[in-house]
Amino acid sequence: MKRPRFAKAASAGIGRIEKASSLDKPSYAVETAIARPSQIAGSPAEKAGNVLHGTWYGHPLHPMLVTLPIGAWTFAFGLDLLAVLGLRSKGVERSAELALKAGAAGAVVAAAAGLADWQHTNGRDRRVGTAHALVNTTSLALHLASVALRDRGHLGRGRLASAAGWACLLVGGYLGGHMVYRRQIGVDHADRSPEPRDFQAVLPVSELEEDRPLRVEIRDEDTRQNIGVVLVRHRGRVQAMGARCSHMGGPLDQGWVLNGSLVCPWHGSRYDLESGWPTSGPSTCPQPRYEVRLRDGMVEIRREQEPGDEIVTAADIDKVPPLPDGVSFSKKANEVLFEHHELIRQLFKAIKNTPRDDPQRRDLMRILASELEIHEHVEDHIFYPAVYSVSEDVPIAHSEHRQLADLLAKTLKLNTATQEFEEHLQALYSAMDHHAGSEERSMFQEAQRLGDARLRKMGQELERMLEEQRTSRAQRMFRDLKIRLLEGL
Repeated sequence: MKRPRFAKAASAGIGRIEKASSLDKPSYAVETAIARPSQIAGSPAEKAGNVLHGTWYGHPLHPMLVTLPIGAWTFAFGLDLLAVLGLRSKGVERSAELALKAGAAGAVVAAAAGLADWQHTNGRDRRVGTAHALVNTTSLALHLASVALRDRGHLGRGRLASAAGWACLLVGGYLGGHMVYRRQIGVDHADRSPEPRDFQAVLPVSELEEDRPLRVEIRDEDTRQNIGVVLVRHRGRVQAMGARCSHMGGPLDQGWVLNGSLVCPWHGSRYDLESGWPTSGPSTCPQPRYEVRLRDGMVEIRREQEPGDEIVTAADIDKVPPLPDGVSFSKKANEVLFEHHELIRQLFKAIKNTPRDDPQRRDLMRILASELEIHEHVEDHIFYPAVYSVSEDVPIAHSEHRQLADLLAKTLKLNTATQEFEEHLQALYSAMDHHAGSEERSMFQEAQRLGDARLRKMGQELERMLEEQRTSRAQRMFRDLKIRLLEGL
């Protein structure tokens, strides 16, 4: 498939902006003009900068503020459109003008926050940010011109000016989206691996000097990556946090300690040594923290849990009571699910081996659709919630379920005797086999951390739910109705 025309043109346009070195000199002149007064003002300017960055808020402030002009100016544009279509009244005109003024006020505040963030960018990011600012400034100017024209009685011209300003707003939004989603400006750059889940020795304490950051690495076997951790000995205590700055990925181990905070050498973000939270921007996101203990002259660290984490350690597994004597062992959860994977694979094989013109193909497809629905249900309700604490693959597995459901819906609508059906069936099988294989290779292995007793108990729950889903008349009727609707009746 060819790239869509708009995407191709937009990418080419942004590419030209990223290469526009002519924007560098004026942009750095603007940065200097901002920096000089801030440096002279000292602490008050730093506090104001932290407010504009959103350091106090724990999240960049600019994305929240831009909703004010976007919402207000879009509302005004909508009112103007209604007026052009015939819904004219003094109330509509007055409301549109008030929305334009409110949007302009919001745009000024949003621009201040954006400017505070922009001055810490460089290269291609700075050039796109400069273009983003210029386009949005043009939008602001056009909306202000619209207000002035309306006040002078030139309502038609005022509407044209605000429409042009709204179009500029869309372009500015596209550039802003490119900076965030493509260039990753304003997103969290820290390594947030849950490892190590248990205390792990990383360094002799004798190698740590007072207030001198030192980098160590721990291994995350799930991602097969080494994760950097920076250790700091400060006032006799050893502190540990992620070595990659959450702001733009700067090396904190190359930074320095100032007033109980670790300073990033790239943009000057400061992180409290005890909590990991930024005490001064431009960063707004806390660093990953690690618990520290000293044993036999060695520094041992363990990843601190963050909100939403449920990290299972060896100590937690030891707390799981063993099965009582005389109780027979049932299948483990991963064994039950593996058997169901195999059943689904066999159904695919049966469909492929059935002649295209055989009506049984449609019946087999309905059975396959039903089993896929059941499989998704039992995993979502029993297995995934249980393994969420030990596997980072659960969110991906949920996404793969959605992918499977979408492919299944498309395949069910097709005539089973056509080549198009064959192609969709193969795609559906590939998606299913990838999903099942990923679980078998990764998630099922990680689930072993939950302990044998818990896995067997979960296996019993899965078998009961599988049986219930297959034998319940209400459940069968509901699935059959859903499948018929997907087939198009």
